[in-house]
Amino acid sequence: MNLLNYKFTGRIPFLTFWFGLFFVTIFVFGDVLAQTATPKKEEDSVQGSTAQETVKQTKHGDSGVQPNEVNGDRSNIITVTGTRRRNLLKDSTITTEVITRKDIDAMGARDLSQTLGNVPGIEVRPAQTGERGQTVRLQGLSAQNVLILVDGQRTTGRFSGSIDLTRFKAEDIERIEIVKGASSAIYGSDAIAGVINIITKEAQDPLYAEFRTLGGSGSEKYYGPYTEFRNYATVGAKSDKLSTLFTVGWHKGEGYDLTPDATPGPRNGRYASLAPSYNAYPSNLPFANSYLYATRLPNYSPPLESTSGSAFNDMNLSNKTVYHATDNLALTGQFYYRHLDQSAVDASPPRTIYDRRNKTHDFMGAFNVDWIATQKVNVNLNANYSRFQDLYTTDQRKADDLDSQQRTDNAVTEFRSRVDYKFSTNHVTSVGAENLQDKISSARIAPDCRRTFPNVCYEDFNPELTKGQTINGNASRFRNAFYVQDEWRVSDKPRIQIVPGVRYDHDSIYGGEWLPKLAIRYDVTDQFRFRAANGLGYRAPSFQDLYFNFLNPGVGYRVVGSSNLKPELSRSYNFGWEWDITKRIWYSTNLFHNNVDNLIGFRTNPARDSSGLMVYQTSNYQKATTQGIESSVNVRLTDIVTTSVGYTYTDTRDELTRLPLEGRGPHRWNFSVRLDEKSSGVSLSVFAVVFGKQPYYCVKNPFWCNPDLPPNFDGLESLISAQAQTNLTNALGTLPAGISDYCSENNLSYCTTSPTYGYRMVNPHTNLNLRLSQRFFGHFQWFVGVDNVLDAWDLQYNPQRPRFYYFGLDGKFAFSEVKLSPVEPRVN
Repeated sequence: MNLLNYKFTGRIPFLTFWFGLFFVTIFVFGDVLAQTATPKKEEDSVQGSTAQETVKQTKHGDSGVQPNEVNGDRSNIITVTGTRRRNLLKDSTITTEVITRKDIDAMGARDLSQTLGNVPGIEVRPAQTGERGQTVRLQGLSAQNVLILVDGQRTTGRFSGSIDLTRFKAEDIERIEIVKGASSAIYGSDAIAGVINIITKEAQDPLYAEFRTLGGSGSEKYYGPYTEFRNYATVGAKSDKLSTLFTVGWHKGEGYDLTPDATPGPRNGRYASLAPSYNAYPSNLPFANSYLYATRLPNYSPPLESTSGSAFNDMNLSNKTVYHATDNLALTGQFYYRHLDQSAVDASPPRTIYDRRNKTHDFMGAFNVDWIATQKVNVNLNANYSRFQDLYTTDQRKADDLDSQQRTDNAVTEFRSRVDYKFSTNHVTSVGAENLQDKISSARIAPDCRRTFPNVCYEDFNPELTKGQTINGNASRFRNAFYVQDEWRVSDKPRIQIVPGVRYDHDSIYGGEWLPKLAIRYDVTDQFRFRAANGLGYRAPSFQDLYFNFLNPGVGYRVVGSSNLKPELSRSYNFGWEWDITKRIWYSTNLFHNNVDNLIGFRTNPARDSSGLMVYQTSNYQKATTQGIESSVNVRLTDIVTTSVGYTYTDTRDELTRLPLEGRGPHRWNFSVRLDEKSSGVSLSVFAVVFGKQPYYCVKNPFWCNPDLPPNFDGLESLISAQAQTNLTNALGTLPAGISDYCSENNLSYCTTSPTYGYRMVNPHTNLNLRLSQRFFGHFQWFVGVDNVLDAWDLQYNPQRPRFYYFGLDGKFAFSEVKLSPVEPRVN
């Protein structure tokens, strides 16, 4: 990896930033070490004893609270996401769910994707076509409608509208805050379904160090077990005015394969599937079955080498530095850098094999000022810059015709300001202004020559000129926003709080939009409370939605954007209650309803392009609703054992086709059991997520779905579909184009000869994870665990990683107090 030469803002500014932070760290460590090494002078006592130093060291494991860990009383957790102001969780008007550092460790989570799935109402799924890694759904809405923040800063690098959750490593995370429902009144575009805010660690001790090393291996599938290694180290320091924390991590893992390929998979040294050793039939197939495949099965396609999960090699580096210039002025500087190198093998029957690789560079730097100007006025200023660069290459084996190289470069600069005015202890008004500048250069965006007059490019006249290369298009936009929010505790007995707010968001492409929100809290008693929220969500079309220009000649289609798109809008309603039944039992329920208009999707364009390819174009033709209930019960059975049970019911509907949204199952259960025996340091965690059946679309034939045959019978399924289509054409004859198009769009099979769709309820499964750990010698902890204990996966519907075993060691060291005490003089 060559970090400094990879076209960031420049070598000199980046080096200056890096060495500046390095010297800050040296200064803080020097200051603390000086305090440790230099005896503090004290007045002589009556006995005239001399003073010498002694150091008191906090031993981790003596108590249940670790450094950078929130107190066990969750009501005293400080949150910032609901209103962008610091509030205690117990005082929050807007429902905010928090995953603490202790929760993350108990789960054995190694990145963000392994933490969110245990929260009711949130679903983490393997990436679909065009996405990367793991993606998130919130209250039935897709990843493009979920805004993901790091310490309040926007993240870049979406693919097909989704952020890859595996980019965010667990070693950087202090806690995760989740606000469900439309939050565009505070955060602007993309916050239709809600907001997930990653709060990173900061130094809490005068001297602090932490490390973790982990190794693991998966269950044997079609080419043997895969291995994975993860390592990170953290070092931090804190004085009266200055604190800083550095974290560095390195992670490496092999890919995994869920397909019964004829070749051994990626461990075969990348031999072509048509090499002399190639077997045209699935692995370990008896000779008699091979003969039947060759002579009886219609249109049999031999298996090709491919992988289901990418191999990866990545590293991350981050820092967070806080300087308290005065009691009323705090300055925070932070950055993170991540480099990810992934590789995989893709197959396109009947005989095309691609070696795929993508290299990603991800950087964010931010500076924040928090100033208590007077007892009534607080001022917050923030500037941040993020940049995401991705180089994606595909190499066709034994040919060069379909080789490609695509580069994406997305940079976002944001400036935010906020003034809080405290009318009284119970009444605060916040006024904020924001500016965001977004620039992108991408191979999947139409080149400038196609989007400006005369709308032609050189390759239109000489295709050989750019063969195997993709010319990037460039686009930019800016957004200005102004918002007002009022937090007011109307009364104390009973406790009533309201938070009205409104935001005006102006996009340089789409103009202005008013985005209101209202949240209300009513405490019936000290143990029972209601919360309700209603807001308007908003997502301006992305650059890809507007300017797509993506070719897939191997399959025969082109994807293009549309400049006539409207922003997506949602009306969100959440109503819930919480009941502290006893000091050991806590219950919550939330009802939600989301109504989303102008959803952006792809529609078939009746006219093919000049080369004869079918064209799929973005359009606002979709409208969807999601509604349901989220509930959970948390019980502390003893001082050692805690458990929780959660249930989510989600009802979704595509208002155009009258079908449920694909992959959104109506039922999901969450279970957890945690045992923490402090005297021995032994901890055991069990987490389970039970998925009911989920709807997946299928082509109707014409009034019911085709049979779901194994992949080896794809040829037979194609014959059945073709015959059904012939029968339908003969029955309906030639229909007027307008009627046929209307019926096809609305999924009405009785008046169109185009394909129409139904759905199957499939893929019920349970994800079960176990983790056992024990602290020893005060500072260390060993741990072992198993992910996906039940080995639940499905190549078509749920291509997640199979069963995975891991073990590791971590250590935490903190010097939390330095004091002087008298020592008796030595007597010879």
